[in-house]
Amino acid sequence: MLYISILIFFLSIFFFLYSILSILNKDQIKIKKRLNNLKHINMTNEKKLERESFFERIILPFYNDFSQTLLKITPRHKREMINKKLERAGLLKNINIEKWLFIRSIIILFSSLIIGIVSFLVEPNIMKSLVLIVLVIVSINVFLNFYLAKKIQDRKKKLLKDLPYTLDLITVSVEAGLSFDGAIARVISNINGDLCDEFAKSLKEIRMGIERKLALKNMSDRCELKEISMLITSLIQADELGVSLSRVLRIESANLREHRKQVSREKAMKAPIKMLFPLIFFIFPSIFIIILGPAVIKMINIFV
Repeated sequence: MLYISILIFFLSIFFFLYSILSILNKDQIKIKKRLNNLKHINMTNEKKLERESFFERIILPFYNDFSQTLLKITPRHKREMINKKLERAGLLKNINIEKWLFIRSIIILFSSLIIGIVSFLVEPNIMKSLVLIVLVIVSINVFLNFYLAKKIQDRKKKLLKDLPYTLDLITVSVEAGLSFDGAIARVISNINGDLCDEFAKSLKEIRMGIERKLALKNMSDRCELKEISMLITSLIQADELGVSLSRVLRIESANLREHRKQVSREKAMKAPIKMLFPLIFFIFPSIFIIILGPAVIKMINIFV
């Protein structure tokens, strides 16, 4: 019993002194813990950096910083214009405005540097090198703008080509008892294409709470196609006036097919005029040489 009481006495004295020392050195203990935590964080960060690849350590931070800088120095109206062009060209699925500005700037930078260095090595004239660099920058900008314009035209052709068939499927779905939103959802779940992507965006806006009329107008602004604008105007009027939607869709589908036939007839009537110049300048001279060539040679031999 004596040993137990002595042990309890010493333990109580020990814990009492330990608690007093802990209270007195509380700030130092906190500082040591923070330093240990910082050392642990630094070690984990170093291990993460060692595991990361060259792309994640160098290329990706450079891309993020450079693209953000380009985005800041580009005027707002210019950014909106580029974003609209990318959206109309159907490139926003794979590339955003930051990536587009970065790619364009890198192409211009490296191309101008290479051309400038090569021209200066061939002929050490700074003015000629600067003129070539300016021409390269202008040429690349013109080419990229032409590329976007070509992509927009190609996408408009695809939209116009897919419009009658997609409209027929929406009409059949509406006549089968589905609502307009349900018909669009049914069609976009079974068909892929640029037009279905546009209908999917409009359906997403409607489900987010945007009014159907406004969502359809946004689709018309994105496409910038006369046929789609006429279709959407008819749908909005039918919705406001309470006209049968299936009947309007059927009429619009027939009008689109008739318009396509008229365009085909117009192209067929233009074909003879377009063929006239190759006939005059390329085919007729060859025919004259083949037919009249031997006769001319014989006449030359006779008179000579």
